[in-house]
Amino acid sequence: MLPTLNGKSFLDCTEKDLEELIDNPDYRENEYIDYKANFSFLDMPKKHPDRIKHIVEFRSDICAFANASGGFLIYGISDSKGMAKSIEGVEIEGNDTDKFELDRKNNLTPILPKLPPIQFKFVELSNGNYVVIIYVRRDSFTPYIHIENEVNYKIYKRIGNGKCSIGYVELKNMFNQSRSIENEVDIYRKKRIDYYRSQEDTSDYRYSKFLLLHIFPDTFIDSTYRKNLFLLQKQQSDIKLYSIFEGTGCNFNMQPNVDGLRYPSCGDGMECSLGNNGIAECFFPLYKYLERGTRTDDLRFPTEYIWEKLEPVIDKYISVMKEILETKRIFVCISVLGCKNVISESREDTFFPGSIDRDTVICNPVVIEDIEDIDEFDTSIKWLQIEYRLALGVKSSKKLSELIEEVTGDCN
Repeated sequence: MLPTLNGKSFLDCTEKDLEELIDNPDYRENEYIDYKANFSFLDMPKKHPDRIKHIVEFRSDICAFANASGGFLIYGISDSKGMAKSIEGVEIEGNDTDKFELDRKNNLTPILPKLPPIQFKFVELSNGNYVVIIYVRRDSFTPYIHIENEVNYKIYKRIGNGKCSIGYVELKNMFNQSRSIENEVDIYRKKRIDYYRSQEDTSDYRYSKFLLLHIFPDTFIDSTYRKNLFLLQKQQSDIKLYSIFEGTGCNFNMQPNVDGLRYPSCGDGMECSLGNNGIAECFFPLYKYLERGTRTDDLRFPTEYIWEKLEPVIDKYISVMKEILETKRIFVCISVLGCKNVISESREDTFFPGSIDRDTVICNPVVIEDIEDIDEFDTSIKWLQIEYRLALGVKSSKKLSELIEEVTGDCN
């Protein structure tokens, strides 16, 4: 159980609260507390031979807590034999704690499978320095590792007042418990497709031909990351969750439910939802958009028009949710149902236009590793457009050729 100080979380403590730690045997270093006088690598020149070694130690300390029960790394308090002795704090240039936090997170980026869930607290001291408290939380993505040497490496966890390597059996169990995100994405998508397919038996023609857009944060499988979005929006008026779906028209009538927020049908039958687990879903009935001919084979899929509906949702999701999500990585997926033999290209592009070759089209998920990296986001969206068009059977469109040339440099 995580310790408290004066009845408070360590993340809520003041300098006066921290003074209670000094020479207090109840707060010796243990499986939840680790004292550090400073970030030792910050005092070394960038080319110092020991600098990398100390950064590696920083990563190992974070991983050790993440692989155990979580806990607090407290920088700026020196210790003697595990007992806190003095509070000197850490000097932060320009008092820019935001930059300091970002720089430390960048030091941790080599950790796999992702940056562990961490939270910074800066306690300003009367001497102008700061005690930096890093809360590391355990979640279902263990084991967390960073590999310094591909040939010989160890994975650590926090135990007692130190860390130890994890044995093979425990490591194997951790991997077995750590579910594949990609597999979970597939399971969720198929579950939602089955749900909409089951509605075909009703008289509602929206369910005969439709498209689904899904956006998944990589934390969606871990319940500890869930937020109550309804309360969050009520408490923080500057968070405009409804704006994610402005491009669809489904942003007027929000309805809370047990899973999150639902934005029910607007004029053209679209429906959207935003889950407490961060998943966004858009249901696009296609009956109004398919250009009808005299035969089924003459139906035409408005490929570019539909994309223009999808892209604003993805853009808005990033801009709104990046301050809420505790991850930078998301998956974007498109599925098209009930459109077998529908033509997906115009005859302006080719004499033999492409067409959709199956009733259930599940495009490969595209992963955006860092939603704050503008260049990476732009490239990932282009790959998503390519996946979307290829899944629809598009082969000769000018737009497809342009996209392929932009991401590969090859238009042949």
